[in-house]
Amino acid sequence: MGLESFNKRSRGPLFQRLAGQPFDLLIIGGGITGASIFRDAALRGMSVALLEANDFAAGTSGRSSKLIHGGFRYLRNLRFRLVWESCHERNLQVRLNKRLVKPLPFLMPLYEGGSISGTKLRIGMWLYEMMSGFNNYRFHRFLGREETLLQAPGLLRQGLLGGMLYYDAIVSDNRWTLETVKDGVRAGGIAINHAPVTGLIKTGNTVIGATGVDSIGGATYEVRFKAVVNATGVWADRIRKLDRAEVTDLVKLSRGTHLVFASSDVPLTVSTAFISPIDGRALFLIKQNGCFLYGTTDNWTDTNPDAPIPGREDVEYLLESLRLFMPDSHLKRENIRFIYSGFRGLPVTDGKDLDPSSVTREDYIEVAPSGLITVVGGKLTTARIMAIRVLEKVMRSLGDSGQWSPCETHQLPLGGANEAIAPTGQKVEPVSSEIAYLCRNEMACTLEDLMERRLALLDWSNEERLERIRDLSTLVRDELDMQEEEFEQSYRDYQQHLSTLHSIPDAMR
Repeated sequence: MGLESFNKRSRGPLFQRLAGQPFDLLIIGGGITGASIFRDAALRGMSVALLEANDFAAGTSGRSSKLIHGGFRYLRNLRFRLVWESCHERNLQVRLNKRLVKPLPFLMPLYEGGSISGTKLRIGMWLYEMMSGFNNYRFHRFLGREETLLQAPGLLRQGLLGGMLYYDAIVSDNRWTLETVKDGVRAGGIAINHAPVTGLIKTGNTVIGATGVDSIGGATYEVRFKAVVNATGVWADRIRKLDRAEVTDLVKLSRGTHLVFASSDVPLTVSTAFISPIDGRALFLIKQNGCFLYGTTDNWTDTNPDAPIPGREDVEYLLESLRLFMPDSHLKRENIRFIYSGFRGLPVTDGKDLDPSSVTREDYIEVAPSGLITVVGGKLTTARIMAIRVLEKVMRSLGDSGQWSPCETHQLPLGGANEAIAPTGQKVEPVSSEIAYLCRNEMACTLEDLMERRLALLDWSNEERLERIRDLSTLVRDELDMQEEEFEQSYRDYQQHLSTLHSIPDAMR
């Protein structure tokens, strides 16, 4: 069974397969971390299943800054290993997955008396290039004042000395995660979304199984396995407490908010990185597909990880930072086309009251006495390497690691359909063949799944998203086997989703 059974209609047989045999490995969590472990394990020949409580990439992995990047800003925190790994992964993915990962130039303006001097910037960028083995897509270069203004006419001219142009890369994080899951399915793995794990089964003190529920069909399920990985990100502590109720929390949440502007509203011709005049945080205006993605904030929060609701203070901070950096742009709340927030699940193991920007983005792996392996932290960019580290611990727990094939993810590009069928985030009008493919081969089960993570068109407003659903209603109902009442309920659910998680909060008074 491959992608032809990776759809809503095949969920029943998939759950039967899930219950029919013990698996080498169960992965709980369908973000990019779980997806990468799933793909790698399947390619090595393991019998592997992945269960996701909501939808693939519905959490942090679908709410990122959409970058495959080296992490230039981490150099000032002396995170050399992280930057080295990130730069090499970026270079690898740009070469290996050209369909999905696109090189992207960034302009960093340089001002007289600014927080970063020209000398520091030159040293930092040479170090950044060195960390990538001097093998980036293109080498950085410095621009004079006039050339900088041609690239970014909206910049504040007073004190502008010039700028630096350097390269990172961009990706549709939703598409990246989905294609990673699909490769695991092609290699023989079973992946099911909307299937939350509700309990762990133990023999003595060892975890040997899990129970859960099919949120779409309503049935309960049980799966047995030899090893289990908790890759649920911001929900990691929930799974850890199914194993040991008294365990101390490992994850702390930081909220990052992004705003989307139409490219015609932003007086830039290139993606731009700058330092917030408010607090010195690194911010990005990322140009893609008819819009600019702007972010991001980084603030601790104790809120429910299920609901990354944009905060008023986040929006005000981003707009004020932009006003101070580029006052002639006149970008206001009324210019925001779309908004989203996401939580970073950062590993905080030393109890210190740290600024979230200074907490490591490296991954942290915990092996519990029961055998439960939990992985938290990390970055979208380094998920492939994280998977290798996790599977080393999995194979150690399974015993005879020699029976598995060596890792091949460094030389096998992600599969996936022709990009005219499976979109990579470009602005398109979905056609019937595209919608049919997404429903039949990508386990879309709800309208939110389809619009937010299969089509994933960043520059559509809430109103446009709802209008497209109405326009496509007959086709979608047929492909997802929805009766009219089920379709209307799914529409109301999606409407509520947009209202709650993608609405601009009221301005502060």
